[in-house]
Amino acid sequence: MSTITWIPGSNPALDKLFDDLREQQYQDHSHRLWKNYSKNEFKYLNPIALSIYFDDNGEPSTCSSIAARDCWPAGIYRIHNRTWKPNERLKMLNSMSPIAWEQAKWLKENTDCQLYFISRSTKYWETWMCNELKKNYNMDFTTDNFFYLTCPNAHDSSCWQKIIYHGDERLLTQWQRKQK
Repeated sequence: MSTITWIPGSNPALDKLFDDLREQQYQDHSHRLWKNYSKNEFKYLNPIALSIYFDDNGEPSTCSSIAARDCWPAGIYRIHNRTWKPNERLKMLNSMSPIAWEQAKWLKENTDCQLYFISRSTKYWETWMCNELKKNYNMDFTTDNFFYLTCPNAHDSSCWQKIIYHGDERLLTQWQRKQK
């Protein structure tokens, strides 16, 4: 089992594998967020890094990306972004791969990261994910009572999401947010 994280364009073979797996996910229209995996949506996301977790047989088990956006304060990154399991056709993740842990480690080694977060547009996921990350990877995440602007369009309700985060929480006061 291993996770590889790389900058898009720095490894053509991994870029192609990731894009092929992304396209498979996009073609699965049974997933409620299938449109998020289109080539254009992924390009719009402008990921700073891509990750693939390989199982014991060397098969891709989980795919994810790391993002940074201009609408977030400098030094804040989203991990576990656009995460899916290519071989499982589940509506929601029911277990955590080490991708979040590996992405946090990659950010510390390769960026000016001061805070990283995970966000979802669904409800009631924060406690489960915080517990799973703590139990399986000894990662401490916190949440609060705000919704944060996760994409540039403040008028789009899907751009306001709950987050779990780790890092310098003083940065959160510089981020557009609103109470529940």
